[in-house]
Amino acid sequence: MKWERMKKDELIKKCKEFDEKIKELEKKIEELEKKNKDLEDYAKRLKAQFENYKREAAEDRKKIIKNANEYLVSKITPILDDFERALKSAKEDDPFVDGMKKIYKKFVSTLESEGLSIIDPSGKKFDPFEHEAFEKVETEEHDEYSVIEVVEKGYKFHSKVIKPAKVKVAVKPKG
Repeated sequence: MKWERMKKDELIKKCKEFDEKIKELEKKIEELEKKNKDLEDYAKRLKAQFENYKREAAEDRKKIIKNANEYLVSKITPILDDFERALKSAKEDDPFVDGMKKIYKKFVSTLESEGLSIIDPSGKKFDPFEHEAFEKVETEEHDEYSVIEVVEKGYKFHSKVIKPAKVKVAVKPKG
């Protein structure tokens, strides 16, 4: 009986040890599950932040490209004006001039396909956001502040004015 009792006591002691070990392991499992959840949440936040970063970087690249294109186009528009003046003063029946006109049209259409548009204020009211008053002309023949003549074309790039049109504007005669 003593022998059986010892075994029973040892078994009880071992069971208590196992119970304590199980409680420790359960606590450890609980801690690891919490850590795992925290890491999952962190990974989700990090993924969302990275997606936002990629989107913002793509938008920044687009803005940089647009600004660079705008800068380049603003440098090219005076050349367009010079090109037009040269073609106006050239002989009409010259094959060289015909070729240059075709090149000019292709050049303009390429710039237009990239976002350039020509401001044509002919017959419209003067708009200080798109036009620059080159000269005020006193007249009764036209409505006040209407554009009488376009001296130099203006240009927009993606709806932003990069060069206002220079115009002659009608005003009422004084006195």
